[in-house]
Amino acid sequence: MRPVHPNTVQKFASAFAYGRNGLSLQELLDYFAQYQANVPSLHSLQHGTTKGSAFLECVASLTPENQRQALYDLCDDPPPAQHPMPNEEASRDLLVHLMQGDGRSPLGVSLSELTLRGLRNQWFTAASRLPESPASAITAARALLETTCKTILQELGESPDRSGDLGKLYKQTRICLGIDPTRGVSQAVHQIINGLTQVIEGTAAISNAAGDRHGLAEGVRITELSIASLCVHAAGSVALFLTRAYKDMLRGPGEA
Repeated sequence: MRPVHPNTVQKFASAFAYGRNGLSLQELLDYFAQYQANVPSLHSLQHGTTKGSAFLECVASLTPENQRQALYDLCDDPPPAQHPMPNEEASRDLLVHLMQGDGRSPLGVSLSELTLRGLRNQWFTAASRLPESPASAITAARALLETTCKTILQELGESPDRSGDLGKLYKQTRICLGIDPTRGVSQAVHQIINGLTQVIEGTAAISNAAGDRHGLAEGVRITELSIASLCVHAAGSVALFLTRAYKDMLRGPGEA
């Protein structure tokens, strides 16, 4: 996968980090730090570095995939900023330019409610509940999966399964994304994709039995941190996989 073209990155920098518009220097550094650990910090930048230059340097420090995800998220759901940010029309234009640079047709392009930053924040929220309330963390993990699947389906024009069966909801999402573990994949990949189904079903079962919406026998609730932590982080990994698959399907780069 090739890096995003410099001209495209420059357009984003001009829109999101120029003068009194867009992100402040610290805001943009904090933003990109959510996508990769090695982005520049305020202390590592040369004295007098402008916001625009810092923006370019941050993008250059990311892998090509993370470059795209960070720029997609800026269009879809820009972070809070002290100064004016591009409006929805301008963000859509930037998204079109980014897709065209990857050789993708921008026909019918629209902004999405799903962002990797938002997903990671929900994941962090679920994990932060583990020490105080493992049951609450499990419920948040299930909610993360449900929200991810329902948002993908709704944005694809599908009506999400409303039975309350998380397994059915995940299967519907997987089919809409064209994720088929039986076609054109190695045995190892086949096993991993099938394993996602086990994660979904296991999380749903534990949530039904021990989430903070339900009690165990005689009102006892789950207190085993290791099981709750496994639920939270397994659910977060599946939600991240689905979100990346969805973004790639809509806007991901071709074989270039």
